[in-house]
Amino acid sequence: MLLCELINRFKLIDKFKSRVVNPGKNCLRVMRLPFFVFVVIAALLLGTNLHAFAQDSEKPKIFSTKMRALDAGSLLAGDTKILLWGVRSIDNLPVLLAEKARIALDDVIAGKDVKCELKTRFEDYLLAQCVNSNDQDLGLLMIQEGFVSVERGLVYGSVFEKPYLQAEQKARNEKVGIWSIDHSSASQNAIFKGSWLLIVVVVLFIAIMTAFGILTIIIMRGFEKVIEAQNLNIEMLGRERVLKNKERAVVVSMLSSEIKANKSKIEAYLVVYEEMLADLRNPQRQPKYKKTGDILQKQPALERAVFDRNTDKIDVLGDELSSEVIHFYARIKTKPDYVNLEPNMPLDEAIALVQRSVENAKRMNKIADNLIDSFNDGGLLFDDL
Repeated sequence: MLLCELINRFKLIDKFKSRVVNPGKNCLRVMRLPFFVFVVIAALLLGTNLHAFAQDSEKPKIFSTKMRALDAGSLLAGDTKILLWGVRSIDNLPVLLAEKARIALDDVIAGKDVKCELKTRFEDYLLAQCVNSNDQDLGLLMIQEGFVSVERGLVYGSVFEKPYLQAEQKARNEKVGIWSIDHSSASQNAIFKGSWLLIVVVVLFIAIMTAFGILTIIIMRGFEKVIEAQNLNIEMLGRERVLKNKERAVVVSMLSSEIKANKSKIEAYLVVYEEMLADLRNPQRQPKYKKTGDILQKQPALERAVFDRNTDKIDVLGDELSSEVIHFYARIKTKPDYVNLEPNMPLDEAIALVQRSVENAKRMNKIADNLIDSFNDGGLLFDDL
């Protein structure tokens, strides 16, 4: 109405006075023409946009990348799982057949890029129709090999329905892949095995119950014998303990005697070689070896016969003491090494050799003292034999 007022104000209606009876109605008639034109233009623009949108939405979404087979009906591209469109994987396949199917899909991919047309995007996987580098439909190949069946709800009414169904029928006729499994025979075998398993379980249960009953009777009848055997065992353990204590006392006594004898030999060795070391260090006297040469016994000659005969009984001394005894005898040589002190040997070298031998002997003497003290402190030398 506002537009009509403007038209009247500018005398636009006067041009149509010959046909105007009611100015208000004529104004509305005049307005119909531009409004109609506007509607037509808007409809054309909207139709063009809708057509373009429809074309864009119908445009297939294609992607290509390297993939590997997860199983007969699915692929993995990076972390994304892709299900092959139009096929249905069979659950609970035998392990060898499932592996054969996966290897077959990997073989047709051959490590090359796979091109897919996205059908539907789900939260955790994509549904797509894929081809290998030779433009072979992967889903169709898996159907032909008999590793999957046709997902009829997806292929129904599409151009792929007929070839997919024909491929499945051919695989079924040739009994390849999943169609080679005799399900009826497998079911019968499963039932047969289940029956035998039940029989075995029942027989085993009866056998166990029978054995348990017999064992119970034997235990009840032999209860007194068991008590008698336990008492006898306790008595034998007591006797064994007494014998072990006696054996321990004998071993300790013999080892102690041998260690004391070795200590005496070590002390005698030290007397001789400490005197020799003092002579070598005396600047007012010419060393004896400088005239006629001399022989140095590098360690005292000690005995270890008792230890060698009783190595299997050393553990009666206890862990700590037996370890000390073993370390002491590890240093003993029944046939000591000798070194010739030639007249042309430098005095410093001769002194060093003798001093080293004396120090080693002193360490051996100290270890022997500690062992004898350990025997005395532990009361090992006072057990009754």
